[in-house]
Amino acid sequence: MKVNDTTADADRLMIGDDGQIVGLDGRPIRAEIDDQGQSDGGIVHPKFWAARIIVFSGEIHIQTVEFEDTVAYITAINVLEAAVISALEAQLNSASALTWTPTGGSGKTISCTYGTGGGEIQFSGAMLPGERKFTFTLVAADPTIT
Repeated sequence: MKVNDTTADADRLMIGDDGQIVGLDGRPIRAEIDDQGQSDGGIVHPKFWAARIIVFSGEIHIQTVEFEDTVAYITAINVLEAAVISALEAQLNSASALTWTPTGGSGKTISCTYGTGGGEIQFSGAMLPGERKFTFTLVAADPTIT
């Protein structure tokens, strides 16, 4: 599955101006702090890196048909959404590489599986150009980006 695919005339998920990818900055920290009994302060236990939760949000872009053909346009949305669901659910317990190249930088990758509780793929908004939105999560057990 590609996000922000640059293939001409392809239907796609777009991050765009209203969307975002959250969770690719600093590695998440897992820390436990207990109250110190019978005195002020706390006991700060050793810290570890936590699993990385990556949240994608954006909008559906349909380019294979014109909106004026309403039935074909809505059908294209339904086909794209079904393909996205299928692609994500195939990654439920099978890790795959999330890859990207920051502008002016070198390629990055992290191994991810699909979903967290509450982070399942969701589509919302009207079936109109620029109105149909999506959100989903990926999770990386090892938070290291290479």
